[in-house]
Amino acid sequence: MSKAIRTALLTVALAAGGLSSAFAHHSAAMYDFTKNVWVSGVVQSIRVINPHMSLTLVVPGSEGKTHAVDFEGHSVNNFYRAGWRPNMVRVGDKIRVRYNPRKDGRDGGFVNGFVAANGREVAFGLASAPPAKAPAGAGSASR
Repeated sequence: MSKAIRTALLTVALAAGGLSSAFAHHSAAMYDFTKNVWVSGVVQSIRVINPHMSLTLVVPGSEGKTHAVDFEGHSVNNFYRAGWRPNMVRVGDKIRVRYNPRKDGRDGGFVNGFVAANGREVAFGLASAPPAKAPAGAGSASR
């Protein structure tokens, strides 16, 4: 195989690899960063990894039933800068989450703060969202 063909194939392969990772990540444009909402629930799953964290909370619903709600949030670096540490939030913990809701009205949103089961609050600064302090009793979340 000629050097020119190998170079062309290598270039195409590298470009395709770069495009696949670009398409794998999505925008945060679906969230309303001008609003803050609080919700309490029990952690069903949490993954604080790059490019961003994911959280599923089991929250109270209508008629005493519960349902799982999915959230996403900042990168690992931003979590660390805000004071989060591994094992601060575990599956089964009852926590309060502050988030920016979805623009389309569906449940879930972008986490911009939380109060862990031990009462410790972690908050992420967002220039466009008004400050939102935890409501009274937010620090008393327990397992």
